[in-house]
Amino acid sequence: MTDDFDAPRQRLPRTAYFDAAWYAKELDALFDRAWVWVATEGQLKDPGDFVTCRVLHHPLFVVRDADGELRAFHNVCRHRGCELVEGRGNLGTAVRCPYHRWTYSLQGALRGVPNEKECFGSVPRTAMSLHAAAVGVHQGMVYVNPHPNPPEPFDAWIAGLDEHAWPHRLDDGSMRFAGELRYEMRCNWKVFYENAVDGYHLGYLHDRTLGKLRPHNNVWRRVGRHAMWYSTERDGSPQSSSILTAQLADGAGAQRLPGHETPNYPGVVMLFPLTVFSPNPWGFYISVIEPTGPESTTLRTLSWVPEGFWGRVFAGGGEGEVVRLEELKEHPLESGNFQIEDMWICEKIQRNLRSPRFAVGPMANGPGAESPVMHFQQSVLAYLQGQLGDRVAAA
Repeated sequence: MTDDFDAPRQRLPRTAYFDAAWYAKELDALFDRAWVWVATEGQLKDPGDFVTCRVLHHPLFVVRDADGELRAFHNVCRHRGCELVEGRGNLGTAVRCPYHRWTYSLQGALRGVPNEKECFGSVPRTAMSLHAAAVGVHQGMVYVNPHPNPPEPFDAWIAGLDEHAWPHRLDDGSMRFAGELRYEMRCNWKVFYENAVDGYHLGYLHDRTLGKLRPHNNVWRRVGRHAMWYSTERDGSPQSSSILTAQLADGAGAQRLPGHETPNYPGVVMLFPLTVFSPNPWGFYISVIEPTGPESTTLRTLSWVPEGFWGRVFAGGGEGEVVRLEELKEHPLESGNFQIEDMWICEKIQRNLRSPRFAVGPMANGPGAESPVMHFQQSVLAYLQGQLGDRVAAA
């Protein structure tokens, strides 16, 4: 169900953005139960195909078993805790630990222990299965959750997303993977997230990169704990990109996907708490927010572009590059990259959070302003306070 946002007010204390104890609580009560994008379904087509990932301190992997079912496990051997698999590929018919060659089935059951009788007598098979995680699939996207039985089941977490479907498929041959870029930011993950869903700043901080997106020219729509962004500058239905973005992209020779002349789908999809989709007529971006500490965050951005397009993919960077503000050769406002502009602002906010004078004043009302910030904070509190039965915690 999609509805409007409530009138905004700050719900979190400023210590939530730098306090180590608060961050530790998020690790246990939020990230240990969070759904996060891990792969496309096309990367896991055949039995034995696997991909690894990390959700904060949880190393995980997803594998397709012999029956065609996707399964997720903690990437931890039950013998001495060794990491079982690396990267991605195909495991064949079993998972084998490289340390002592303990072997598990693709369903996670312990299947073999070298020299078992001589060294152990016997090892209880059922008690030593791999620790399970949870996996979910929606529209060709694969998500993982460190918790084997998440308090917020996948179907409940993803509910309502189809109301905002977009015509992007990463496995139909229309696009190819173009690389990954990493932004290393000196800010708390919530500072970044709140900036991302703040529609009030778009027409001011980003006037040269996104254009005149004043609060009445853009809108965020709530979908459970998630939020979808649209540009409303044009007459007719909302679209995925601003007028200026379209002018800059088309003017630079970016190739539009067939059928995307009028992109009436969201341009930003914020999947609480750590996944960001950015569909547009010129490709598709998936970003994963990786909190690395109370005051540091990495954003991994993976890019897909139309098949046959070989132009520059990342504005202000190259494939595989790591972006840090201190290494830029120009001021962030001269970069021509709205993501770098956001990094600059987020780090400026983070530096001020410890000031005794820091306080959040009145927040701009409306779904195209700062109301989505409160919606996000309510979702954080719902996890930390154990209120996952509610779609969003009460104000």
